[in-house]
Order: sequence, then structure tokens, then C-alpha cells
Amino acid sequence: MRARSALAFALLLVVVPGLLSDGTVFAATGASEPEQRAARRRLEVDPFPLVSRDYLLASLRQLTAIGSSSLFRNSASSGEATAREYVAGRLSELTFLNALGLEIERQGFRTYLATEVWEARLHLTVGGRELEVPAHALQGNRENLALALRFDSDGVLNDADRNPVVVQGPPVLLRSPGEIAAVPALGLRGRIALLDYAVIDRSIMSSEQALANATSVLAREPAGLVLVTSFSNRRGESHGTFVGDLSVLVSLSSGPAPPTLYARLEDLAVAGITGWDDFSRVDGVRLVWDADIFSPGSSGNVIATVPGADRSRAVILGAHLDSPNSPGALDNGSGTVALLEVARVLDAVRLRPPVDLVLCWFGSHERGLYGSSNFLSTHQELVDRTIAMLQVDCLSRPLDGISASLYLEAWPYGRFGDPRLTWPDYLSQAARDRATETFGLATYGIVSDNSSFVGYDVPSADLVFMNPTQMQEVHYDGHMHDPYDTVDLALEEADTLEAMVRVALTGALRTGREDPVLRVTPVPDRRAVFVASHTEAPHMTPAALTDLGMALAWEGFDVDTVPYGQPLSPADLGGASLVVALPVLDYPSVVGDPTLYDEAWDPAEIATLQAYVARGGLLVVTNSANRLKYVNQVLEPNEDWSDANTVAVPFGITFTGGVLPGSVARTSGSHALLQGVSELQMAPSNGVPFVLRAGQVLARAGSQAAVALVDSGSAGGQVLVLADLGTLGSSGGQPPNLQFWRNLARYARSH
Repeated sequence: MRARSALAFALLLVVVPGLLSDGTVFAATGASEPEQRAARRRLEVDPFPLVSRDYLLASLRQLTAIGSSSLFRNSASSGEATAREYVAGRLSELTFLNALGLEIERQGFRTYLATEVWEARLHLTVGGRELEVPAHALQGNRENLALALRFDSDGVLNDADRNPVVVQGPPVLLRSPGEIAAVPALGLRGRIALLDYAVIDRSIMSSEQALANATSVLAREPAGLVLVTSFSNRRGESHGTFVGDLSVLVSLSSGPAPPTLYARLEDLAVAGITGWDDFSRVDGVRLVWDADIFSPGSSGNVIATVPGADRSRAVILGAHLDSPNSPGALDNGSGTVALLEVARVLDAVRLRPPVDLVLCWFGSHERGLYGSSNFLSTHQELVDRTIAMLQVDCLSRPLDGISASLYLEAWPYGRFGDPRLTWPDYLSQAARDRATETFGLATYGIVSDNSSFVGYDVPSADLVFMNPTQMQEVHYDGHMHDPYDTVDLALEEADTLEAMVRVALTGALRTGREDPVLRVTPVPDRRAVFVASHTEAPHMTPAALTDLGMALAWEGFDVDTVPYGQPLSPADLGGASLVVALPVLDYPSVVGDPTLYDEAWDPAEIATLQAYVARGGLLVVTNSANRLKYVNQVLEPNEDWSDANTVAVPFGITFTGGVLPGSVARTSGSHALLQGVSELQMAPSNGVPFVLRAGQVLARAGSQAAVALVDSGSAGGQVLVLADLGTLGSSGGQPPNLQFWRNLARYARSH
């Protein structure tokens, strides 16, 4: 493949391949040498001067206008769905790219939780006249369904009926803990509390203090609550960070939440409110609120493939479509329109990229990288031929006194002895040739959708405008996740937005033409297959088992996943040296409505796994008492834990239910899997106890088996059983089980 690619690229243009003026595709291998030279002269065109600030800002205004009835593009909402159609519609207008064979895929998937805000209205009575002012509603808790339902207007899960709640009463303005304390017990009954968000803003105080202040307000039982934000660009002052999606209110569990909206002080001018003192003129407040919580929610990706001159390789550019319930111009309207601008420029100059260019607009990023995680498990062939991936996320508007630059964050193989930032370094140098400065930054942890690609050994980076030495918290210091994340702020950083497009264009056009060596791992010569056919949570796949995926790649494994919803077949395991059966888990749970649907292995799948082991394969059987996020964050109970027995029992292994104590398993023996390993970290209280008919226990939690190895069949097949999937993941920082994962990769290689 490499020899053929080299021959083809020797015939390409110095700048980039393209089309003849009449629109005919230029095929280097089908033209005579004089024709090729003439075509090169006609096609030498530089696309970079066509990057347009006007187009970018116009697209940004259109995008941020979406959601007038659904309150912006929050994850898995109708606003996000409208944004997907907006992107697809813009792509359909690109005449040249469509003639070239542009493919647009709409990928659907589910999220554990979603919030749909149907109506959020705030009316103020001033001088006897009632006026409506702009307001929005809170999304509720992202992961805890019981807490999320506090922000459902009728408290009924999965009910999409319109049933607005209306509350009204005289206002009480609260701007300090002292003013809250001065209100007697139950003194807000029948009243609407207008709370300065600065009083509960955990970005400028400890979470404990913010929670205490919020609890104090709710204990006085207001009929309704309006969080009022005000703009500031000075550090130490509140400007509404996380007001719509991650405020301390969504973590409270005491009693039903009063109807709660948030409004910007600056938007109240239509009612004559231009400063805090003007609230004394407000005689009455009326709130209208209608929101529903869904579990599961419905989300999706838009994936556009521009056919390249070499279809055997690809470059992926990504951005996320959803916003955290604010206008979202910076986070991540900027990335969304940057990708649209890349497509528009290619269309305008009639250029075919050197390799397939895949533009991905991911959904439900803000709920936990759902879009990129689902994309990876369902596009394995594309992943295997991808040279590099760049996530454009995102522009920021730094607070006063903070200088920022464009950084390319990447997760290198430093834990394996190679800390080089090959992709950021290459892209930085290439962008520098376009008078655009970027800096590589090693980050050993999840930062954005690019992080989902790391466990699959795809060189990837996150493009973000920030200052890692000055920004204490990038969201607060960069006006992300706040209601002032607007086109006006983006306009102040328009030069940077253009620079982001230039970086993305450089990655798309130069990388494929030059084919740099970006991977530091060996060329894979064997496969590790993770079977997620019945594992709905993408956070329990290699998209979040990052260091394990890297350990496998370091030993020459190609990491593949059988995606959720695709039944396992014998072909899926062809050539596999290691197979990991992930826990059965679906989103309907005992906390929600488990009758919606139920996942389970079917007999043909079990026969496939048994046949694999009978041929001498190494099978890892995992379980989980709970849904896990990023593997070791323990969430609601998993009622499907017993389905692991369908796989395990034929090998003499039976999961008995309950949970193992603690989060540490002590190892025993001298097996190769335990070399240099004295204990294994698990997710807290998540391991499902099991018993063996025969086999070697490798680790115990207390007196109970946590890890064991069972021999099976005359061909040398083995089953490694893990009571807890968390043994294969970590919750951040230096992963304590890294040596075990490296041992597993080496053992599987030699098995």
C-alpha cells in the first residue's frame, strides 16, 4: 500500500490535487506527461486566502440562532437535532464537493440522560405593566436520574406532553449569604427569589460554600427561583459559569426543585432594569416552565467524507455540535463553523484532498463525549486507515490580563517511554509555514473528543485557544459554559477563529500529501477485539479504556470493537489474539424504566466465543455491578450483571451477585500476568463476586476472588475473568494497573 501511495503522490500537485477548470477530475495516472504538466499549471491554487471571517461569523450567527424554542443546542435535544440538519443542509449546497462524491452520514445513538426544555418564560411587572424578558432553564443533573427528574416540570420520566408550570408572586432580591440568612424560615413561600448567581457560583468560591448558600435559599421554599447573571471580564467576579448545566443546584437532593430559570441582567433592559438597584421597581414576577427528562435520550453525529485522491488513507477533523445550554458561539460553535469553512473553501477552489477528508460533527459531547465514542466503535475500518485526527474545540475569550495562544493538546506514549508529540509537532511546523503559531501540549487525560481516539492508537490532538499557565479553570477563564458565550465575544477573537481554520486546513491538505510518520507504535500484526454488542455505555469501551488500548498498541495490537447493537459473529473474531467480552449493560435501569428494552447475549454469540476459546484463544470475561463512566466513576446499578453468566458458566465460572468489598484486590502467585503487580485497583464497590469450578485465582478482594484464570480445552484456550471492568480502567492520574495491562498485552501476544 505504501509503495502504491508513494507513486500516486509523486504525480500530485505541489500545493494540492484538484480538478480541471471544466470540473473533470484530474487523474494523474490517466494523463500523458504534457497533459499532467499543463494540468498542474492550471490547478496551482492556494486555498488559504479564501478563508473568510465574514463567512465564519455569518455561519456562527445562524448556528447560535438555533434553539429559540428549545433553548439552544444542549445535548440530545431538538435544538441539537436542528443543528445537525443545519450542517447537513450547508454541506448539500457545496456543488463541487457533491459532484466529487461527498458522502453525508447521519449516525444516531442514545445517551443515558437528556433534557428537553419546551418553554421557559420570565415576565416582570414594572409600573403596573407586565413585560417578558429573555430567560432559560436548567438542564438538571447529567448522570443521576433521580436528581435530574427534579428539573422535569411534571416529574414523569419520558413524558413528552406539554404541561407548563406557572408560578407568580412578589420578588425578593438576594445578593449575599447575609440577605438569605435574614429571610425567616419558610419566608419565601409564595414569593419569587431573584438570586444573584454570584452567591452560588462555584467558580469563584468553594463548592461547599456554594452548596451551603443554595441549600439555604431552597430551605426557605421559594415559589420560584430566577438566577440572575451579570457580565464581567475580571477574574474573581462571577459571569454565570455553569449556570445552565453544572451549577450546584443540580447536585442538591433535598425536596423538589422550585421552577428555576436563569436570566442575564443585561437582557432585562427591555423592562427598564439596567442595574441591580432597578430591581426595586419590580412589583411581580411570573415564571412559565415546561421541561422533560428522558432516559435514554436521542442524539447523533453528522459525518461528511470528501473523497481523496488516495482512498486508502484518511484525515479526520472533528467538532461538537451541542452547547452547554448557552448560545455556544465559542463552545463549540467555533469548531462547528470552522469545519464548515474548511468544506466551503475546498468547494470554492475546487480541490480534491490528497486523502479522504472526514469531517465529523459530534453530538452530546457535553454529556461525556458520546458522539466521538459511538463514532469510533462503529467506524473501525475508517479508524484503521486514519493518519491523524484533529478536534477543533474550541475558541475562548480569555478574561482580562490573560494572554492566550492556540494549543494542540495530545495524549502521548510517555508512560511507555516515548513522550514525543509527533502529531502536534508536525502540525505546528506545517501551520507555522502559514504564519499561524500553535504549541503542542502533553495532557495525560481526557480533554475533548480527540481523547476518545487515543485508545485506538490514532494520532490525535485538541485545538483550543487558552493559556495553560494562566487559566486556572479554562471554562471560567475563557467564557465557556456561561451565558455570555456569544457571537459578540467570538468577534473579539475573530483573528484566532480564522487561524483555527488555517490549522484545520493545513492538517487536512498537507498531512495526507506528505504522509508523515506520526505513530510511535509498531505496525500492528495481531488484533485485540472488544465485544460491546450489548454494552450501551460507550464509556465502558476502548474509547475510555485509554491506557489499556495504548498498552495493546505498544505491543503491536490493532484494537477493534464490535459496536453496541451489532451481534457478534465469527468473522468479527478473525485473527484475534485477545477477545474482551464487555459487561452487558443497557440504559433502562432500575432507577428509570427497565421495561423499555433489555440487552442479552444470544446462543449464536455464545457459540462464537466458545469456538474462539476452543481454538486456543484468550478470552477476558468482565462484569460490572453498575454503569461506569470513564470506567471508574460508579453510577446507577446495572440490573444486567447476571447476563455475564451466559458467557461465563460454560467455562465453569459463575457470578453470584452482590459486590466485592472496597476497591483493591491483592494478588497472589507468580503468574506472568502478575509480574511486578502486588495489588489491583478496582472501581469502588463495583466488582461482582464469582466462584470457579476449577482455575487459578490471581487476586482477591478480602477473601473473595476478583481475578482468575481458567484453562479450557486441549488447544490451550484460556479465560481470564475479572469481577470488575474497572480493573481495566482508571479514574485519572497515573493509572495504578498499568503494569497489569502491559503484562496482559504481552501475555496475549505470546499466547
